[in-house]
Order: sequence, then structure tokens, then C-alpha cells
Amino acid sequence: MKFAVIADTHIGRGIPLAIAEYRREAISKAFSGAVDKIIKEGVDYVFHCGDLFERRTLRPYLVQYTHDELYRLVRETKRIHGKTPKILIIRGNHDGRQGSDTLNYIKHPLADYLHIFDEENITYSDERIHVVGLNYYDETEKAYMQVAKPSMNGSGVKILMLHGFIQAYNQVPPYSSSITLDQLAESNPDYVFTGHYHRRCAPQKLPNGGWVVTPGSTEMYDFAETPGKGFYIIEHNNKPEFTWVELEPMHIMKQSVVTSERRRPPEWYAEKVKSEVEGFLKKLRESGKPGYIRIKLEGDLSEGFPSDIILDIPEDPLLLWVDVDTMKMELPALTIRPQKDHIDVKDYFSGFGEFAEDIREMHVMVADALEEDASSSTGLLKPTQRVPYINEWVKRFENRIFREAEE
Repeated sequence: MKFAVIADTHIGRGIPLAIAEYRREAISKAFSGAVDKIIKEGVDYVFHCGDLFERRTLRPYLVQYTHDELYRLVRETKRIHGKTPKILIIRGNHDGRQGSDTLNYIKHPLADYLHIFDEENITYSDERIHVVGLNYYDETEKAYMQVAKPSMNGSGVKILMLHGFIQAYNQVPPYSSSITLDQLAESNPDYVFTGHYHRRCAPQKLPNGGWVVTPGSTEMYDFAETPGKGFYIIEHNNKPEFTWVELEPMHIMKQSVVTSERRRPPEWYAEKVKSEVEGFLKKLRESGKPGYIRIKLEGDLSEGFPSDIILDIPEDPLLLWVDVDTMKMELPALTIRPQKDHIDVKDYFSGFGEFAEDIREMHVMVADALEEDASSSTGLLKPTQRVPYINEWVKRFENRIFREAEE
């Protein structure tokens, strides 16, 4: 038997919004590339370990595209290899929630090649395999112990699919739900296929002799991720053979950091940004691929504000987008914030009618708070300090009817 193990395709992801169409196109191309390679391999089973889609609400053409690609996988495999593969899919956290998820969009009574696990139907069995599909839960360990483990008793090759982190195998983020390798081994699986962790992990033997496999995502999910995306092909026999299949990205996506241990003027940071962009452009030209870069600036300004960092970005059709993040920059200690106390706020917003008075009152409250509590380095309130004013704004908006609405 031959398996394809894939996860976290995130079809429909369009973040950052500034390059949403580029991202959706790249992610779709990665999925189509995976389908092409799975067809070539002629597998018997395809295991998708969650987050097939990016969100619960999707553009209709993306749903149709996904349905067509899955059907193409089955149709072409049968035409070329003379067998119909079974596609098994679990729900990831991005796919929605119990009773309301995007996987419902691709279900069809005639699509007998497709098995989608839900809370009433967590197992799949045929004459060769027994599979337990554990959809995403906030408490992975609890769901595994109560739902999946009791269902692992079956004949044939025993497989567990889950969408969650595994301790000592994945690098589990702090305070995240997870499960241990020892706990997985207790149900005596032959294989554990997992999603949710976007980095590829080499197959690892479980204490019971079975194997755990995390393929990672098929495309870069955000700028902080490392490249090298794809999926696994497994040739099941007495000594399983694992083959990593890498997918060629459509774009090059990079994040870099510019930092300084001492205070620098805006011009210094601007020059560093220009240098980073030029180096990235050189890489794009060598590859012949377009791409986008995010540059995070971290350090202290000796003068001025982040807005004084004048960027000189070269124009090139390969350079699709440059984002410069200045959120972690510190202002000079003695920087004086611009004051606009002489503006008559109510008159300025007179076009809003009676709501102009609310705007004036909120302006006074926020200005007083900034005067008393703002950080001496950034001139801003802490997030927890901003919450009451945000709530007050929302309340006032909800209680007012603008002149346009009345008309």
C-alpha cells in the first residue's frame, strides 16, 4: 500500500491583505502541485490532516476549485494507475467548528472516494486499514483520551489522524494544548499522521513501534515561517519507506530583521532597509521568481519618529511588495509629541451633527489619558489602558444615529 500524507493547505488564505490575490494564487498553486505529484505516485490513500481551507466562509470559486482538484486526483490516478484512491480528511481549527465547517462544502453523495470525519463518524475501516480521525479540539489530550483512543481497536493497519501538537516531536508553542508520544503509543497505532504544525518533521518511531509523521504546510503561511514545504509519500511494508516530496513555491517570501544596539538616526535605518531590499531583489533575479519581503526594524531612534524613515524602494516587476514594520522601535527619550490643543474638534467634525460632541468629549478623555499615562518612549498607552476608551467609542457609535441614516 502507498499513502500520501498532507496537511495545512489553507486554501483561500489572503493575508497580508495588501497582497491577498498573490497569496491565494500561490497557495492554490501549491495545492495543485501536490495533486499533480500524488497522481504521479499512484497512491491508495490520501490523508489530509486538517486546515484544508483557511476560513469557514470562502469565495465560491475556491470551493469549486478544491472540489475539482480532489476529483482530478481520483480520476487521473484511476486512469493512469488503474485504482481509485480514498481521500480521508479531518477538520482543522481554520476549517470551522463542529456542525459548521467548510468541509461540508465539498461533501457530495456521489463522491464515494471522499471520507470526511465528524463527531458522529470518527472511524473509517475497509479490508486493509482502520483509521480514527480526530478533528481539532482546544484540549488535544482530553479529546484523544475520551474520543480517539477508545476507537483505535480495529483490524488492518491502524492509523490515527489528528490536528494538534505533539510534545518532544513538534516545537510546541507556550501554553498550547498538546499530547505526548507515550500517550499516542498507548493506543498501539501503526501510524499517527498530524497537522497544525506547519514545519515538516522527520518520521519518528513511537514507543510501541509505530510511526508519527508531520508533513507541515504546503506553502508559506506567513513571513516568519521557513521554506521547504511539501508532503510525505509512505510505502507501507514491514519496514515503511518515507519519501519527502517538496513543492516548488510560486513566489519567494522572506522576513528579515534590522536591529541596532545603539541609537541611530532615521537615515541609518532607511539605508539598512534599502540594502535588505536590494539583496532580496538580487535573489529574486537569480531565481527568476517574484516575491515579497517584510523587514522588521528593532532598535532606538536617536532623533525623530519612525515616519521620518524615508524609504527608497527600487522599482522592479519581481518585487511584489515590501512591508517595513516599525512597531518595535523606540523613540528618543526627549522626543516631544506634536500638540494640536488649539484645534476646535467639535467644529472640525461638525458634519457629523450631534455626534461631533461625542467626538470632542472622547478627544478630551484620550488626550488627558495620554498626558498622564503615555509611555515616555513611545508616546502611546498600553493595550490594557486603551480598552476602556475603545469600549466607550463603540458604545457611543451604537447609541447615535447619523444624519445620513435618518434621511
